[in-house]
Amino acid sequence: MSPLLKLLLKIARIVGLFMLASHMTIVFMFSGLLLNALQFILYMTLYNVNRNLYRKLNYYLIYFSWTQILAVYEWRSNSSCTLYGDEVSIREFGKEHCIIVMNHKYDIDWVVCWFITNHLKMLANSKTCAKKQLRNIPVIGWGWIFAEMIFLERSWDKDKLVLGEKLDKIVEYTDPIMLLLFCEGTRFTPEKHKASMEFAKTRNLPQLQHHLCPRTSGFNFIAKHCKNKIPYIYNIQLGFPETEKKPTFSNMLRGYKFNADVFLERIPMSEVPTDTDEALNKWLHDLYQKSKLVFSSITKHSVIDKLMDDYFKTEKFPGKCVPLKRSYRSLINSVFWAIVIGIPWIYSIYLVLTTGNFILTTVVSSIFILQFTAMFYMVKQTKASKGSSYGTTKKSSEEANGAFTQKHSNGEFTHDSTRDSEVKGDDLTQNSEQINNNL
Repeated sequence: MSPLLKLLLKIARIVGLFMLASHMTIVFMFSGLLLNALQFILYMTLYNVNRNLYRKLNYYLIYFSWTQILAVYEWRSNSSCTLYGDEVSIREFGKEHCIIVMNHKYDIDWVVCWFITNHLKMLANSKTCAKKQLRNIPVIGWGWIFAEMIFLERSWDKDKLVLGEKLDKIVEYTDPIMLLLFCEGTRFTPEKHKASMEFAKTRNLPQLQHHLCPRTSGFNFIAKHCKNKIPYIYNIQLGFPETEKKPTFSNMLRGYKFNADVFLERIPMSEVPTDTDEALNKWLHDLYQKSKLVFSSITKHSVIDKLMDDYFKTEKFPGKCVPLKRSYRSLINSVFWAIVIGIPWIYSIYLVLTTGNFILTTVVSSIFILQFTAMFYMVKQTKASKGSSYGTTKKSSEEANGAFTQKHSNGEFTHDSTRDSEVKGDDLTQNSEQINNNL
């Protein structure tokens, strides 16, 4: 093949990927805004009248939005996921209220969470904590408000006053919920790991190879508050086999395949010592340093870092292996929105090209530019380098000891998008802020 032909094919692939990503972004944003409006109407009419019905109906509105992103993982990149662990942990996973304590190493670990919860038919019932500013982001942020996510100020003195009430709202759900916590506080990078281990050394804490030193204040509060309300904690370790391409959202859009491996360990809440903060601190640090892994035929103690180290050597976790299948529901949903939103959008482009109407051209061009900017920005925010500055800046001693400054969530492609200022919205934003206070 001649160099010129190779160059032309490369340009064609780039242009094709750009057009596909732009089209997907436009469909996602317009459908999301429509779903946000329906969520607002649903909240105003049902939330204070029949909260259980509101949550069941809202589940589907959230599902219609989130599975468009999930379809990229399942069908665009043809990626998959395999569960590992003891038989009881795998069998009971998703059948009860639980807290998830998960490692935070990869750019797309939130997508894997969505993949698993969708398989368990509880995608919209997966909850997490996010910084307050994210509620102002259209589509995802507004959707999180109506999904009753927990928004925090990132100031423990303020957050501890409202966190209990927010948790009570979540445990009210009649269907099983998962509360996802990234106790490391931010995604793993070599720079953050180095700073974290320097901090651990000064505090005489365990030196970890594949994790950051966990933060304890938020976890301690949640464990104490939910002691008799949530029966189990799941320790989850996520790994991807080493490949030439890193598991990032941009590589997913390019069509590269990634196979996630997830280890589950089911821990009864009754085994978690909640009498004192000191006991909880020790328990959480021990969880990262050593974890009791219970299988059908063996019982052993294993260092979690050793678990991950073995995984990177063998590309598998111990225990029973259960591959998860892709969902046709996410594909059907994406095709539906591609027709409902995509066809009118393509027709509007056709009118621009054939009529040359100035007003229409201006509107379509402005939308296209805004959507491309949004797409570029969201993909950029999924990168680990855009995580918090945890461990790289000096903090007060209270925060350094584990103040709860959780910044991450299942929809992390909007991560830190309002680091310096809050995004201004329209009337729906203002109404949503009031709704969030009520929630």
